[in-house]
Amino acid sequence: MDVLHILLIALYGVVSYSHGQISGSELEVTARPGDNVAVYCDCKTSSGVYIVWFRNCSHENQPSLVLSYYSLIGTKNPLDPIPRFHFVFNDSSNSYNLMIMNVTDSDEGLYYCGTEQKKVDYKDYKITDRVEYRYGNVTTRIKINSSPQPWMMALTAAITILSSFLCFTLVCHFCQKTDGEAELLDSGWNQDEDMYLTRVVYRVKEGRKHQ
Repeated sequence: MDVLHILLIALYGVVSYSHGQISGSELEVTARPGDNVAVYCDCKTSSGVYIVWFRNCSHENQPSLVLSYYSLIGTKNPLDPIPRFHFVFNDSSNSYNLMIMNVTDSDEGLYYCGTEQKKVDYKDYKITDRVEYRYGNVTTRIKINSSPQPWMMALTAAITILSSFLCFTLVCHFCQKTDGEAELLDSGWNQDEDMYLTRVVYRVKEGRKHQ
């Protein structure tokens, strides 16, 4: 992993400079958080020629990414440079595609592959080593769609309507029950009042008869 970090720093300027030199078609892939995305590489590997993956991010505060297969040779997992990122060998194109597992918003950006090859130059009785980079013709822009899915929005609306209907039904039932109890109490009070008045009048009449 330390080797990879050193490579990221060393090649950061190369990536920023070379982005304007890339020509060809651009593919756009829209994924949702948690999806797995495979990015196709149109470069070929051969003896001494190794695949490199680049990413120019759409986030201002996120640095570009460089994944070099050559720098991982001899490590425990050369096909797994960093978590969630995997090199997948493609037999038909003799290349390494890039598989991104469980994508997040931080994975948005422009992806493209290239090759790196070490060469030795002899000039003025001096031998110098250099790395030559070549880039493919296909770039892939990954966009993450974090908006709710249509079926989720429909389900939420249905649950809201059902909840509102149940609340309305309970309120109506409670109001009807309260009105019924109030009528019973009022009717009972009127009956008791009539009985009381009847008794009073009756007693008064009996008193008059005794006189």
